[in-house]
Amino acid sequence: MRVDAYWKRPKRWAGFVVVCSLICVGFAALPTSVPEVLRGAPVGHWSSILPPLLAIVVAIAFRTLVWALSSAFVLGSVLAFWPSVLTAVPRGAQEFIWINFKGQFNLYIFLFLFALVGMIHVVYKSGGIHGLVSIVSGIAKTPSTAKIATFLAGMIVFFDDYSNTVVVGSTMRKLSDRFRVSREKLAYIVDSTTAPVAGLALLSTWIAYEVWLFDSVGGDLGLDVGGYAIFLTIIPFRFYCWGTLIFVFLTSALGRDFGPMLKAERRAAMTGKLVADSARPLAREGGDEIEPPPGKPHRWVNAALPLLVVVFGTLGGILLVGRARLLADGGSFGFASFAAWRDAFGATTNPEYGGGGAMTVLFLASVSGGVVAVALAVSQRILTFRESARAYLRAIPTLWMAVFILVMAWGMKEVCTNGEFGLHTDTYLISLLGDRLSVEALPLFVFLIASGMAFATGTSFGAMGILIPIILPLAYAMGAYEEGNRILFWLVAAAVLDGAIFGDHCSPISDTTVLSSIASNCDHIDHVSTQVVYALTTMVIASVAGYVAVAFGMPAGWYFLLFPLVSLGILYTAGGKVPGWEGSDVVME
Repeated sequence: MRVDAYWKRPKRWAGFVVVCSLICVGFAALPTSVPEVLRGAPVGHWSSILPPLLAIVVAIAFRTLVWALSSAFVLGSVLAFWPSVLTAVPRGAQEFIWINFKGQFNLYIFLFLFALVGMIHVVYKSGGIHGLVSIVSGIAKTPSTAKIATFLAGMIVFFDDYSNTVVVGSTMRKLSDRFRVSREKLAYIVDSTTAPVAGLALLSTWIAYEVWLFDSVGGDLGLDVGGYAIFLTIIPFRFYCWGTLIFVFLTSALGRDFGPMLKAERRAAMTGKLVADSARPLAREGGDEIEPPPGKPHRWVNAALPLLVVVFGTLGGILLVGRARLLADGGSFGFASFAAWRDAFGATTNPEYGGGGAMTVLFLASVSGGVVAVALAVSQRILTFRESARAYLRAIPTLWMAVFILVMAWGMKEVCTNGEFGLHTDTYLISLLGDRLSVEALPLFVFLIASGMAFATGTSFGAMGILIPIILPLAYAMGAYEEGNRILFWLVAAAVLDGAIFGDHCSPISDTTVLSSIASNCDHIDHVSTQVVYALTTMVIASVAGYVAVAFGMPAGWYFLLFPLVSLGILYTAGGKVPGWEGSDVVME
């Protein structure tokens, strides 16, 4: 069925109207109570939640992200600049979209994306990906082992979520295609490995940002521990992150799925259709134009070496930039000190320094990888320089849709959270929390609030940055840091981070979710609709067996026994086996 046909189905319009009406009535009826920490701050009206929810409902009902984001942006602009309806959209474009191009970080995301995808095109056309897949196929001989190999690749690139998503998705796609792994499953493995591993790693661009936030709040509260100590303490309580990684591994290793993911996997395994007939992947396939020239060797080193340049170039670049900033501030740095590495990551990603930060390093590393890829292909006479350049530049036309969606997703974030003109969706969601909770129930409700905020705004970093300075003082004021209750404080801190990641996984306007669809060349709505079922399943188990049970006295270690057992029960009762496939013929739709 053509996607356009969804607009012509009366039942979908009826469902759309009913759902929107129920959302309006439901949120209008919800009671709010502004916490003490928000006194004097602007708090959004219930209508502030409508633009992101409209984007999500339109995307699901009519399977078009372009119209979903566009209509939500128009609604957000009208609400923000009411009653100036005629000038609302132009002002919205200036205040909510153009503002994203003023910061170097967002611009470098575009440059990084083009540079890395361009490098992948050259590596693919030179036969490097084919050679690398041949090597990995010696180990990954079944669909399950191919999925596990993708999962492990995501675990290895642990220090940055953007590079992890694009590198792993782009390079492992050839392997997963060979074993008829659906693009939805590939996107799920990539997306659900990226953020959790970056959030749990002892050293990553995520951790630097989180530690900086914890340090700031901890200093204001006069805590006897620093930001990095808080981060290390809450690692065992990151129930959603741990659960997601366990669930990805179990579904991959057992070859069992349920819900829409099972349908997608069976379609791919039995028909060879890696994407659905109605799918519209964000990035177009290269087709024959980037296939390796016939008669040329497929050397794995032509893929491995450029990828290693990107990985180690990123790691080394972050360290060098951070070292320079530390020394400029009068600090010290030693390559043999883990603490120095941690501080260097923090200095590189610290927004106080401005600029593109780690994203600048990612861009330069991906450009370097592209130069190496071209040099290898030309020096071995596999490609001419002109052929290499043409393959590299093919990244530009294949990503125009992805760029549009990223820009609009950032615009939605500004609509929701812009301090001067935005709708203050973030503070409205916090007001739902209010002052009515017991301290034992606080971790669960914080997890839900963080989830809702990241889901509505499409940014986990934004949810963390907004909530940590507000929620941790609230938990402290409620006595969560007192002796005997301190585990509740750690649970609240973990719940903010985990909720932000969960909401990010479920949101179709999340930048990392969009990047996962791009890297896996998957229809974005198909990726979100299949992943959200697994994310919700993991969230429910993490909430009940984690944030509730541990808050009321269960030892945290029991969670790591309960989660796999419950997950296995779900997979073997509600799930089904995916047919195995060891061939290489697939049908692209």
